[in-house]
Amino acid sequence: MQNDHVQKTVLENGIRVLSERMEGTRSASIGVLVDVGSKDESDSERGYAHFLEHMLFQGTGERDAQAIAEMMEIGGGAIGAFTARDYTVYHATILDDYIPFALEVLGDMLGNSVLPEEALNRQRTVILNEIAGQVNPMRIANTSLKKALWPQNPLGFPTAGTRESIDQLTRETLLDFMHKTYSANRLVLAAAGNIDHQLFVEQARDSFWQIQRREPPTPPPSPSPTSNIVTATPRDLQQVYFAAAWPAPPYTDPDRYAWHLFTTLFGGGSNSRLYRRLREEMGMVYHIAAEYQAYGATGAMVVEGATGPQTLVPVLASMLIELARMAEDAVDPDAHHRAAQSMISQHLVSGDSAYVRMSRLALQELYFKQIVPSDAVIHELQHQSADSAQKIAMQLASGDLPTIALVGPIGEGLLQQVGMMLSDFGGTPTLAYSSNGRQPAAVQAASEQAIQDR
Repeated sequence: MQNDHVQKTVLENGIRVLSERMEGTRSASIGVLVDVGSKDESDSERGYAHFLEHMLFQGTGERDAQAIAEMMEIGGGAIGAFTARDYTVYHATILDDYIPFALEVLGDMLGNSVLPEEALNRQRTVILNEIAGQVNPMRIANTSLKKALWPQNPLGFPTAGTRESIDQLTRETLLDFMHKTYSANRLVLAAAGNIDHQLFVEQARDSFWQIQRREPPTPPPSPSPTSNIVTATPRDLQQVYFAAAWPAPPYTDPDRYAWHLFTTLFGGGSNSRLYRRLREEMGMVYHIAAEYQAYGATGAMVVEGATGPQTLVPVLASMLIELARMAEDAVDPDAHHRAAQSMISQHLVSGDSAYVRMSRLALQELYFKQIVPSDAVIHELQHQSADSAQKIAMQLASGDLPTIALVGPIGEGLLQQVGMMLSDFGGTPTLAYSSNGRQPAAVQAASEQAIQDR
């Protein structure tokens, strides 16, 4: 089950270099994964990992921002980056002839960026506008959900930070954050495409030699997720957007394949239980989906969707009822087999992309410290039993109620109705408005009184 085209070398400074040769291609996708994300930020550093990602494109001692973009354009490709909760990625896709140039640019960005003051002020404005202009209600719901789910842990911080933390950021504080987090032993350099591994290693050594190895800071303790909380963000919208989360295991958990399959069966597509019940049979939602969101330290099983204010309570109730039914009834073996085959097909189809292959190398090295061959992934999915999905449903249905984030026309009356419905499933939820972070006392008191009166 080994892939002879995948090779790994560790440079003298600790950078891990991985490559996968894809026959018959003329392109290459290169990525530098830095083991730094929101999880590494203190309260005063919220958004620093994301801000630093922006700043590394603003110039080095040898080339300015325009020169960086022009070098990648010559190679017929593109350069980009993104920041996640667990990590930051800088990536480039180019013609194979330009691999040395791409490595030189990426190494220069990570090793020699000067973080110019004038660029910092421009990016501050860009990011503050990004924070203020966040209008996608589903994205707002997911951000509020993470904050409610892990309120005392950096994983709950918004990736872009807050207006206060970005306002107070200085070049010195950002340099300090970069110095303590961007070290060679936290870097994974991965590539897929028309790659000669030994040549790639030599080129990487020439481009990244200046990045030093340092001991990483002590990671925060694993977060303990909350439950039975409903947080509402009032917005003048036609629909209510919701996101609900149950605790789930981390990325490397031995049962991760069972969780992926359970999520697919529960809400992972047009044949899932939630989609068939809430959209096809009841017609109460246009969008509903479930996803197993896993991180290095923890995870969550998230269901998101949108519905009208008048159908919000029955939709949320139906979601919990479907979970209980899945826990009570044996999972149909044919449906389980179809879900597994769908996941296998998606894995194989996406693997035709050099970018996807590169991403897999980097993430597997980050989380597992080894490569997990596709044959091993397929084998695990094929050998999951239908009972394993039912056991997860039983675990969730018998545990605490989910944490829920709502965005839309949420008045106190509707929020109270949600709380009363959840009480029928065995809990007294905490109700809160995320706009000011304070619990609306009148709503909570009314909900508790209504429960007592029943």
